[in-house]
Amino acid sequence: MKIDTKTKKEVAKEWLNAFPHLSTFNLNKLYKVVGPCLMGIELIKSPFTVNYSPHFVMYPLWKRDLLTSLEYPILLMDFKNEKGFQCDIPYEKHSASFSDVMLKLKEQMPLSLDRNVSLDELVTVIIKHSQTPPLSAAPNSFLQAILQESILKIALFVSTSEAQSVLEQMNKRRWDTNHFRSCGEEVNRWLQSLEATISSRDEFLKQIATNKQDKKISILASSELTR
Repeated sequence: MKIDTKTKKEVAKEWLNAFPHLSTFNLNKLYKVVGPCLMGIELIKSPFTVNYSPHFVMYPLWKRDLLTSLEYPILLMDFKNEKGFQCDIPYEKHSASFSDVMLKLKEQMPLSLDRNVSLDELVTVIIKHSQTPPLSAAPNSFLQAILQESILKIALFVSTSEAQSVLEQMNKRRWDTNHFRSCGEEVNRWLQSLEATISSRDEFLKQIATNKQDKKISILASSELTR
């Protein structure tokens, strides 16, 4: 069953009232810009029912254009109900369950969305995510490496020295070379590419600035990423 636009607008309005520091990207996506990232709440419709589930989401803003940046999130985290299952809200009964969902959601929100965010806070959220199943089952996999790459690039937005410190730790890890190869990458080549990114920080920052100037991003609420 298809949900009518009026219902979607009503649902989005109630979420925006609950999170006034976010902006409407579209009817299912409420975002804000934090440093080199886009983050907020996505209301993901179930493919099988007329329900939706709220998720905390974070995207990079350093890729070659906005479309590419929004292809894959750094994080996509659901919220659990009192039984430990994913929150699943019927569109037509949204108002009846919204208050209960908000209580659970605010308990589980990994970051406050109403203020500036520190680098340490953002890194901690990504590391905690990397330690949850199924990611935790393969601590040296290419999937873990992608999260570490995101941490490095977020750190690079703050300073070259912060990013270099992250890279030093990455160089010490015993990465799963076989898993890298199965994903079409070589560990040494990947690490060298990250070193090159650090060396060309000005270009990296320029690309972020370009993506932030996109008309869909420039109108969003924003906060600073601090040390």
